[in-house]
Amino acid sequence: MSDYSDLEISPDLVLRGLLEPDREFVDAERFRTAMRVFATGVVIVTVEEEGRVAGLTINSCCSISVRPPKVLISLARGASLRAPLLRRGRFGLSILGETHRDLAELGAVPGGPKAVDAFVERLSDEGPATIAGALAHLDCAVVETFEVSDHTLVIGLVEQAVVGGGDPLVYFDRTFRTLGDPL
Repeated sequence: MSDYSDLEISPDLVLRGLLEPDREFVDAERFRTAMRVFATGVVIVTVEEEGRVAGLTINSCCSISVRPPKVLISLARGASLRAPLLRRGRFGLSILGETHRDLAELGAVPGGPKAVDAFVERLSDEGPATIAGALAHLDCAVVETFEVSDHTLVIGLVEQAVVGGGDPLVYFDRTFRTLGDPL
């Protein structure tokens, strides 16, 4: 009988969320406090379903490659948009500007789906619904998902990118903010 002392576990399994550590390294509140001081941009994820557009404000988003263009978003398992996004296999990602604070607050309210139809525009008859005035909008197809702890990581292939202009909305210390003067 083995005591498994010679068992080697690939770090890749832990990083991909297939194995969970058996203890918490940092208490949850200390982790939240630490992450509050990481300033991020603000995006709203949109999903079109049955002629409606629903949105969810997130700040867990990053580009992961240019060739091909891919982004990664992180959605809580209980997020209102998670099931529709996975069902449709498509999502929009609008990078919000400082004029979108009210929309960002609406999309951040916990609970059910948030209808954002009043905030969208279509740049062509067959184009995706984009948040009007967004700094940029990415239309994405879901190519991979990973379940990690209490979140779903979604990798999207960017099929269309629309770039606008303006100043970004920023999230820092649990508050929406605008940029100050350059240093």
